[in-house]
Amino acid sequence: MSSPDQLQRRRVETSDARWFAEEVHAHEPSLKAYLRGTFPSVSDVDDVVQESYLRIWKARAAQPFQSARAFLFKVARNLALDLVRREQVSPIDVARNFSELTELSLIDESGLSAAERAVIQEKIRLLGEAIARLPECCREIIVLRKLR
Repeated sequence: MSSPDQLQRRRVETSDARWFAEEVHAHEPSLKAYLRGTFPSVSDVDDVVQESYLRIWKARAAQPFQSARAFLFKVARNLALDLVRREQVSPIDVARNFSELTELSLIDESGLSAAERAVIQEKIRLLGEAIARLPECCREIIVLRKLR
C-alpha cells in the first residue's frame, strides 16, 4: 500500500509529465523548423532542442513562467546563437589536420626554458595527432566539447 506522501509525489510527477508533453514537447516540430531555418550553420539541431528541454525544465522548477512555448523558443535561440558565435571565434578548423594546434599560442611561454617550451610543444603535437586519429564522430565531439 502506498503512503499519502508517495501518492502526492506520483500526482506531482504525473502533472509535471503532462505539463511537459502538452506545453513543451508539443512544440518540437515547429522549434526544429525554426532552428533549421534561422540557424542553418547549426549542425545538430537535436542537441539544441534537448538542451533547451533541460533548461526549461530546470527553470520551471526554480520559478514559473507565463508561456512555455515562448520561453522554449527563447532558450533554443540563445543556445543556437552561442553555438554560432563559438564557431566564429574558434581558431581551430575542424576539417583541417590538427597540426595547426602547435601553431597556436596556448600558453604564455615567456618565463619557460627552451626545454620546457619544447616539451609543451611536443605534448600539443601529440594531442593533435591523437585527435586526428580518432574516428570522425569522436573527433568532432572532442573538438566541440573541449576545444571550442
